[in-house]
Amino acid sequence: MNDAADARSHEGASASHPQPIDSSLVPRFAQPATFFRSPWVQDLDAVELDVALVGVPYDWGTNRNGARGAPAQIREMSRLIRRFNSDGVGPFDLVRVSDVGDAPVNPLDHAGAFEDLVHYYRGLRDRGIVPVSTGGDHGLAHPILRGLFTGEKIALIHIDAHPDTYDELYGNRYNHGTMLRRGVEEDILDPTKLISIGIRGTRFSLDDRDYHAATGMRLVTMDEFEEIGRQGVIEEIRRVVGDAPVYVSFDLDALDPVYCPATGAPEPCGMSMRDAQVIIRSLAPLNLIGADVSELIPALDPYGHTAVNAANLMFEMLCAVAQSVARRKGGEQ
Repeated sequence: MNDAADARSHEGASASHPQPIDSSLVPRFAQPATFFRSPWVQDLDAVELDVALVGVPYDWGTNRNGARGAPAQIREMSRLIRRFNSDGVGPFDLVRVSDVGDAPVNPLDHAGAFEDLVHYYRGLRDRGIVPVSTGGDHGLAHPILRGLFTGEKIALIHIDAHPDTYDELYGNRYNHGTMLRRGVEEDILDPTKLISIGIRGTRFSLDDRDYHAATGMRLVTMDEFEEIGRQGVIEEIRRVVGDAPVYVSFDLDALDPVYCPATGAPEPCGMSMRDAQVIIRSLAPLNLIGADVSELIPALDPYGHTAVNAANLMFEMLCAVAQSVARRKGGEQ
């Protein structure tokens, strides 16, 4: 990008806020890919950030592997996203946002990768930076939550086809299917302020949802989703989480497979992209401390259809988080 184009791309924006490359001035196919064409920050101590866009290129193992490649493809597909959502929210004008690259992971050491993620997200927390992340598989949510934990239990909005409250899978207690149970057991999550939305599909056993009921979690199946409608779900989210610090975790298999064929455990009869968009936008008034979208497997979708949807969901999460952070900072929404 030349100096003149760079100057025009920042025109009208706050000088204190890092700005994305203006795609109306610099072609979308030009320059290295970052999330939403935002600046890439390598040294967190050299800048002041409010929100970090983070890739987590790791999968703990699923039936269909390859989610570790998702951050790279989501960065590439996010070139298609403009600086404002259709409601007019511009996250880069509300808060200081940058792509901080990928969290450190060791593909040959699951336990070590878990602890590395905890340490990394604790570093973001200690700097006052709110993360919006993309995996990787859904196992990333637990180390992120452990890293963000300050001693006050966290509320959780869990959007998924599956309950993720198994005690273990294949003898392993830390993976994409156990993270809600581990979070409650470790006193990181407040189960009375936890809501799971979109649960459906075939089941390993008929007691797979009992942990929700036993601990006071709210579970909204797709059958109930259809019964109470999108607005009813939004009202239920607000009732459950209240004003507690809340994290949002979105497994792409919550969507109907027509919108996300490239995911690890697709389940028919899920929510639409419109459902997901409206629900995520409704979260802006909440006390958001982070968000993630996970379970994209690029190799299963060579046309990038799933990745475009994942990038758009991540952008809507960024918009909601930016509004929440700006409100806490006393800025305009």
